[in-house]
Amino acid sequence: MIKVKVKDILSQKNRSIYWLSSNTNLTYPTLYRMVNQQTEGIQFHTLEEVMKALNITDFNQILELVDEEK
Repeated sequence: MIKVKVKDILSQKNRSIYWLSSNTNLTYPTLYRMVNQQTEGIQFHTLEEVMKALNITDFNQILELVDEEK
């Protein structure tokens, strides 16, 4: 499973999903689903917009591969 670490980053930067939506061309519901791990996939454009808004240049800062225990 790939974990999107946007929630952690927003918390560290004292920012909200609303702030992120206002600083990207992405809707609040899209970002909410991403932040709360409620999506099956992410478009590269969406990832790029989020990374630019959060000043992230390394994918390792925003994505993490985690083992799923079965």
